[in-house]
Amino acid sequence: MTPRAASRMAREIEEMPAAVARLAGPAAQMEIVEAARALQALAPPVVLTVARGSSDHAATYLSYAAQLLLGLPVASVGPSIVSIYSAELRTKGLAAIAISQSGSSADTARLCAALSDQGGHVVALTNRPGSPLADASDAVIDIRAGPEHAVAATKSFFNSAVAGLWLLAHWADDAALIAALKQLPAAMAQHREPPWAAELSAALNEADHAMVLARGPGLGIANEIALKLIETCGIHASSYSGAEVLHGPSALLTEGYPVIALAGGAAHGMDQALDRIAGQAARLITVPEAAGGAHPLLAPLLDMQPFYICVEALARRRGFDPDNPAHLQKETKTV
Repeated sequence: MTPRAASRMAREIEEMPAAVARLAGPAAQMEIVEAARALQALAPPVVLTVARGSSDHAATYLSYAAQLLLGLPVASVGPSIVSIYSAELRTKGLAAIAISQSGSSADTARLCAALSDQGGHVVALTNRPGSPLADASDAVIDIRAGPEHAVAATKSFFNSAVAGLWLLAHWADDAALIAALKQLPAAMAQHREPPWAAELSAALNEADHAMVLARGPGLGIANEIALKLIETCGIHASSYSGAEVLHGPSALLTEGYPVIALAGGAAHGMDQALDRIAGQAARLITVPEAAGGAHPLLAPLLDMQPFYICVEALARRRGFDPDNPAHLQKETKTV
């Protein structure tokens, strides 16, 4: 039998370490440092994020990172506030980080143009530096993920998060994080097949539903994992903060219900919730904090590549085409 060709999604997952390494190159670092110095000079009291889909999950991750590194409050602004409701936001002196792989959605570009026109400073993270989003922003960072053809975002999500983390590291002049980011491709290579991957795969092989839990920076990662299970595997997955799951969502957790808990640095903050969930006989898969990250902010990110590998293989076993999920397109344009 002729071996089945690897999916585009699988090939793009394999490209992730090389894509991440490009962000440490001279050209990328020049862009990032210049954007960071402008933000230092601005000294904004608040940071806004603008994104949709997987990009918004990267923004959620970066919002925690910004608050932890810079001590600045971060808020997400929905593009519809301008594109549909025509609100005029007073953004003088504020910074905004906009994230979009394609940079082509009209509502996101329109919001960023409005934020800039009202005195805000918008930094775009995009895989297309010549996109409408880039044109509407004050500074542009090319995330350098390279072409991505599979509908489900993988390396573009990851490089958006890493590019944003590079920006925050230089903005905060955090030498430890900068050093750890330089070693990230090597750390990814050491964390391709963690012990939990086989258990996760077995738990989800015939599952119709799943729940993903995390706290802190891991919440954006939990959101991304749940979306990928929906997109590629036909699993009705949801994601929640480990601090919120007992406020209603845990009512769903009947016997055998798969629950993926991203322990990370917030494990102690989920103890009560996980004890309750285990007591309801849900099938609990605990993902421990990834070793080798050398910085706590990198631990949640290191889990992403093995999750993607697991999800791509799971999709094929369940009879789905991971490159072309039903009813989805690579670029979703909203107004």
